[in-house]
Amino acid sequence: MSYVNVHDMLLAARSEKYAVGAFNIVDPMTAEAVVRAAEAKRAPVIIQTSVKTVKLYGCASLVATVKTLAEKATVPVALHLDHCKDLDLIRSCIEAGWSSVMIDASTFPFEDNVTMTEEVVNMARPYDVTVEGELGAIVGVEDDIHINEQESHLADPEQALEYVTRTEVDVFAPAIGTAHGVYKGEPTIAFDLLERVASQVKGAIAIHGGTGLSDEVFKRCISLGGAKINVSTQVKHSFRDSLSEYFQQNPQDYEPVKILAYMRDKTQEVIESFIDKFGSGGKI
Repeated sequence: MSYVNVHDMLLAARSEKYAVGAFNIVDPMTAEAVVRAAEAKRAPVIIQTSVKTVKLYGCASLVATVKTLAEKATVPVALHLDHCKDLDLIRSCIEAGWSSVMIDASTFPFEDNVTMTEEVVNMARPYDVTVEGELGAIVGVEDDIHINEQESHLADPEQALEYVTRTEVDVFAPAIGTAHGVYKGEPTIAFDLLERVASQVKGAIAIHGGTGLSDEVFKRCISLGGAKINVSTQVKHSFRDSLSEYFQQNPQDYEPVKILAYMRDKTQEVIESFIDKFGSGGKI
């Protein structure tokens, strides 16, 4: 259908009380799995790339892969740079053709976070690129950004409004108690904080740490304003587990195309299940 930025996509999701899945890919086949899942479910979708993935494949190669898939797709597809502190890399991705980028300056003092986010917004505007920013510190590991339990903290609702107002960021990711990686026990989600932030912020709200959350938590986050939900760890696990499964079932098979196609199909099934949870199926 089209290669798009995520601003209008997410505002529609928030208005209609569903969420768009943002799935971190690790290679062209997982990118294809995301698009195939979105087409099967008739859902808008966001393909996310970590800094590691960008550095592995290069900006030009990744954006060419995703744009080719998007141009052939029958649903809207966006490409988002996830959790990046490197302003030079963000600029490179914007200039290469990413439709959305995230500046993660959440570990810096508030004023530094605002300044860095403003700089990225100014970079992105001439290219019609959506910008996501974060406030608070989300526990876990995401692209070599390590936040332990002691360092994590929830977003301050008063600062949230100031941050969004001053930076004019398009998508806001408040730390509400979710975590990157695999949850250790039942997460404690600050739904009251999410509700308060969403009532003050008119733009789209992003929920990080989607892997491992219950259907009930997803539904409540979406009902309170969450319009973008990130899923990274589950895609990585699907990639790894499906390959192991294939080799166990076919120990003598050395045909890479069959192996990769099996991984793609298994990953597509996982992504379709998240689209169902997020309520974005049938929106296209």
